[in-house]
Amino acid sequence: MSLIAAALHIRIDAWLNELPALLLLAVGVPLMLWGADRLVSGSVSLAQRLGISTVIIGLTVVSAGTSAPELVVNLIAATGGNPGLGFGNVVGSNIANIGLVVGIGALIMPMRVHSRVIRSELPWLTGISIGAILLVLIPIGRVSGDAGGRFQFGFSTIEGIALSIAFLVLTYLWYRACRSPVSDPISREVEDVTKDAGDHTLLGAIVLFLIGLTCLLIGGKFTELGAVRIASSLDLSNAVIGMTVVAVATSLPELTTTIVAARRGHADLAIGNIVGSNIFNILLVLGVTSMIAPIPLPTNGLQDMIAMLAMTLLLWRMCTTDRLKVVRREGGILLALYVIYITWGVIREIV
Repeated sequence: MSLIAAALHIRIDAWLNELPALLLLAVGVPLMLWGADRLVSGSVSLAQRLGISTVIIGLTVVSAGTSAPELVVNLIAATGGNPGLGFGNVVGSNIANIGLVVGIGALIMPMRVHSRVIRSELPWLTGISIGAILLVLIPIGRVSGDAGGRFQFGFSTIEGIALSIAFLVLTYLWYRACRSPVSDPISREVEDVTKDAGDHTLLGAIVLFLIGLTCLLIGGKFTELGAVRIASSLDLSNAVIGMTVVAVATSLPELTTTIVAARRGHADLAIGNIVGSNIFNILLVLGVTSMIAPIPLPTNGLQDMIAMLAMTLLLWRMCTTDRLKVVRREGGILLALYVIYITWGVIREIV
């Protein structure tokens, strides 16, 4: 059976390699996003039937669902020998979530943060971002074939395990903090957004979850192949394509959730989804990916991680000033900074 599976895998890869890169992205990204939406619906329904509190659903289940495209693309990139794509996807998605997603959301509707839960999670995200930068500065070995014996930096398997353990610990702390009834604005907002999810039967929720997962995997494979092929044709690194094309594509669930939440006046859910998603991207997505295959630090990777931290600090400041809300002017600043940084990231690669 293993020989048949291997032969089938080779034939599928050979067939996919015949398809144009843009076609792969045009099919892969919508399929991946549709699958993520089905996955979130099924997961929320299952969580409700298991009696999980709405705050936990808002902080973990919804955020994990919107981070599912990043996780799938990174796992496929890691197993396919494209770790640079995975690095760029995580860091680029976190920058896009704040600069692009929060920026657009605030332009649509100023977002006031009432939730004490969200205000307490922003310092966590800042600390986790700083921790990731410190981890990446630990050498993971010597540069292969370098006579001078220079060190290679990045995320090793051990560091991936550490990030994954930190994710489990943080999830447990969230559970401990929210297992008793919590009177918090985000709880009411999650109830309003997910009130229809409970209509699914247990079997229906499981089927919906599996359909979403299958579409995510297929769409993620198409997206990874298309991105790598575009990087090769434009003579750009996989990390840059991950930072730009793939990061924006995998951030579309967060963008959709934020726009809908902002228009409904659910600012706490919108910001909470971004904060939770960014935490998941660093701890879970980067952690699991590093466990499968070490992720070397790209040439300009440290600059990108510092930019990610700077955007996080800026969001934290915005959420604790101006009467605890991100106003339209600040949303415009975030969006402008995102466009400037991504443009500069592409230019520095070409020049």
